[in-house]
Amino acid sequence: MLAAFWLTGSACSGGAHLTATGGAGGQAGASGQAGAGGQAGAGAAGAPDGGAAADCDVGSAGEPTELRCTGLYADWATKALAAGVRQYDPGLHLWSDGASKTRWIYLPPGAQIETSNMDEWTFPTGTKVWKEFVVGGARLETRLVWKRSISAWYLTTYRWSSDGSRADELTTGEVNADGNGFEIPSQSACTDCHGGRWDVVLGFEAVALSTPAASGVTMATLQAGNLLTAPPASPIAIPGDGKAAAALGYLHMNCGVTCHNDDGGMGGEVGLNLRLDVGTLASVQSTNAWTTAMGQASTFHIPGAGQSFRLAACDPSSSSAYYRMSVRDGMDGAADNAQMPPKITHQVDQDGLAALAAWIDDQPQCTSGQRTQRTP
Repeated sequence: MLAAFWLTGSACSGGAHLTATGGAGGQAGASGQAGAGGQAGAGAAGAPDGGAAADCDVGSAGEPTELRCTGLYADWATKALAAGVRQYDPGLHLWSDGASKTRWIYLPPGAQIETSNMDEWTFPTGTKVWKEFVVGGARLETRLVWKRSISAWYLTTYRWSSDGSRADELTTGEVNADGNGFEIPSQSACTDCHGGRWDVVLGFEAVALSTPAASGVTMATLQAGNLLTAPPASPIAIPGDGKAAAALGYLHMNCGVTCHNDDGGMGGEVGLNLRLDVGTLASVQSTNAWTTAMGQASTFHIPGAGQSFRLAACDPSSSSAYYRMSVRDGMDGAADNAQMPPKITHQVDQDGLAALAAWIDDQPQCTSGQRTQRTP
């Protein structure tokens, strides 16, 4: 088993770097006491703040080996939430092969999220975030992201039993968890996406929580509760009309937050930035997606196409971002390493494709003949 994931690095190092390690070198133990060079953590199991139930087992990193012991629920039988755990929907959603998802967050009492950099929040020690995946009407997995000390996060998932009576930690992943191709990622794969943030957490961020579709814990409730060290000076809104905002929001959450950004995401290395940084939201044309993608030549060549662009106004068929979203590696003639996102998804998001095509087709220079109704 991979014992834990450590966050090393900061704004100075250009992003989060997560590595697997054992219990030494500053990791908080199961009792909540810090190791050398660390900070007191949030405990191991039970209540959100770390109070462990007597019958809760812990793994080699001091993590609870059952979901019921992670502090999400006050009562396992009824699934009543524990005190301080709050449900939220970020409004912008990462595609997960059609799974329905429910999300919760726990912030330690009296703590604030450090938001002096509105694009990269830093969470207080003891923060826990859970995400439940329901596939085919049944709970399949619940993921946990847990900040155990100032520099250490633990990321894992819990696999639900077929009868829904328990959920046990699964670190090795499962490629075909539902019998229809849904993949539960291995623990070692967590860093592929979460490593694109300074402080690991993905969907709980400024732009998504400011959208009209956000609910539960939102930017407004965070500000009202004095939970941000530096609230935004003005409302945060995705620019453009409905088509532009839908496409930009989709690219932000599915590509930019995790990977295509300049703050540590692997996709930033190619100069394609699809994250909606707060300082770039004055107009569609000032967003990173516009300046680094629209009309920019692509190094990925679309099979059978002429010149390929990252995004080609009026022409989804010449847009490599659109093409790579529309295929899955090794299926229907697609080559390996063609699909985007590159991992953990085996189905195409048709609604996401349609949103991107609608925006590409809606540029002012597009003729009426080019503005065709496309079915991805």
